[in-house]
Amino acid sequence: MEKELLEKLKTLSTKGISLSKLCKSLKLNEYEILALTRELKNEGLNIISKKFDDDIYIINQGEVGIKDDLTLNTNNEDFKFVAISDTRFGSKDQQLSILNDIYLKAYKLGYPNVLHCGNISEGIYPISNIYADTTFINNTQDQINYIVNNYPKVDSINTYFITGNKDEKHLISNKINIGKRINALRSDMIYLGNNSCTININNAKILIISSKLSKTYTVSYRTQQQIDSIRSEDKPDILLYGGLLQMEKFVYRNIFCLSIPSVCATTKEMSDKRYSNTIAAWYITLKFNLKGKVSLIKALNSVYYVSNKQDYNKSKVLRIKKD
Repeated sequence: MEKELLEKLKTLSTKGISLSKLCKSLKLNEYEILALTRELKNEGLNIISKKFDDDIYIINQGEVGIKDDLTLNTNNEDFKFVAISDTRFGSKDQQLSILNDIYLKAYKLGYPNVLHCGNISEGIYPISNIYADTTFINNTQDQINYIVNNYPKVDSINTYFITGNKDEKHLISNKINIGKRINALRSDMIYLGNNSCTININNAKILIISSKLSKTYTVSYRTQQQIDSIRSEDKPDILLYGGLLQMEKFVYRNIFCLSIPSVCATTKEMSDKRYSNTIAAWYITLKFNLKGKVSLIKALNSVYYVSNKQDYNKSKVLRIKKD
């Protein structure tokens, strides 16, 4: 009985509902409703309450994200990683074959880490949306299953990823944090949080961000805006900025900045908004001094000038196991 009430409360509160209406709908008193909201919070849902017009509104904002920074220690040895963004799984313009090629190169060249800077999925669209027919999977759980079953898996490579504004559509529509779900089902895919995360490597700091803002005419403008908003004492050594579908590197305020390109062909939405789209990956090596600070950054790009049509229909899954 309690499980049924929890499911009803979870559904009723998705768009915000007053406590008085909840009491009438569920035939419970205020204390029983509040006890149920505590149960939902214990299950990992972000349930908040707001007072408005002499009533309290219960709002289910979906699954709680991850807030902790990630700390890695290489004992001052080189740290090698590939930086990618915007794989957009579920879109008819996804490029799994190119993503497979990136992982295969990483495997052959000895890059044991991939940092994915957001928008691992295309997200979902209402059936009435003009872009609803640009996806071949428009269901949250099906997109999660597809990513888990089709994202490249190489025994010697871990993928650390954040979610972006495309992925957030699942949270807004269905209150499901796909990052947490993928993390639970793939041990090699480590979810770092929604839209941003800091990775501490030895005594160096990498800030990963997926932009929620649209592109601008000046390529570096959004990245510079982001850096300008960072307090001096919070500055990272390296900024990886995803979500802008572009490839660029520069130093600003003593921060080594990389715009992280996509691994997806130009979608109809990108085309309609006149967004240029670079398909590529960064292969990055960090060297450290005796104090654990970055002494050298080597960033090489690998650009794909031609995308594969109907790739979602014909690309194979990449699986490499250790001998």
